Amino acid sequence: MTAAVHRLLVLDDQPEAAAVRAFVASGAWRDVAAFQLIATRNPRYEAYAFPLPDVGTPCILKIAQAAPKAHRLARRLEALVSHLARDPSRRALRGARLLAQNGLPTLRPLACWTARRGGFFRDSFFLYTRIPARHSLKDYKLGTTGLPPAENARALDAFVAPLAELVAELHRRGLRHDDLACGNFLVGADGALYLVDVDHVHAARLRRWPRLKRCFDLNDLRRLDLDGARLDVFLRRYLGADDSPGWRRAFAFWRAGGNRPFRWLRRRLGLRRGSDR
Repeated sequence: MTAAVHRLLVLDDQPEAAAVRAFVASGAWRDVAAFQLIATRNPRYEAYAFPLPDVGTPCILKIAQAAPKAHRLARRLEALVSHLARDPSRRALRGARLLAQNGLPTLRPLACWTARRGGFFRDSFFLYTRIPARHSLKDYKLGTTGLPPAENARALDAFVAPLAELVAELHRRGLRHDDLACGNFLVGADGALYLVDVDHVHAARLRRWPRLKRCFDLNDLRRLDLDGARLDVFLRRYLGADDSPGWRRAFAFWRAGGNRPFRWLRRRLGLRRGSDR
């Protein structure tokens, strides 16, 4: 099986390194039917939970398909080009390491590799430890936590300030995430927020010009799907002393689609449907 594995990268500074190498060499990761399927927002990805053999560490194996059949042809070609240009699992591993090195709570990566699963192109595999969390902020937003509605709403309100502080710290560290939606913040068993879906995490440019950097930091918030009142609280906490109508207008510009004006125009004209995400 090992001959079919390509670009294997195991993080030897993690205590599970030996067990991870044995797991990859065994080929057990091919039998995903033995794992617990986890629902994902993007049909390009598959995610499975299982205990790592020999050590029992709860892990998740996230698989990025090179040419996802669930996508229409244009989106499938777009995903394939992106996949071939930049291995998504290797990007995710680097993104998680970058967050951890800056003291930001996220998943703990273990390894990544590529392999074929019956098709012509290689799919990309990312193995990381599972965060002890039952819900994401999106679950609270949708009211699917199992809590009574009033209690669920109070809990979501209580998370807005920690969310703003976490995102502000992310940007103070000179990093951006590129998909700061509620579904990408897990609520850990310790009550802390953890940032996941890290394959687009990168260092910000133009850091020598703070106001220009702040403008593009606000672009990083464009997918933050809080409602009006909570969004207002978030912005006041996030902007702090810089809270002003000007910065709020800059945020509104990005949120309305300022980063991709042609996509925005196609949606307004009904030529492109809105994202389900």
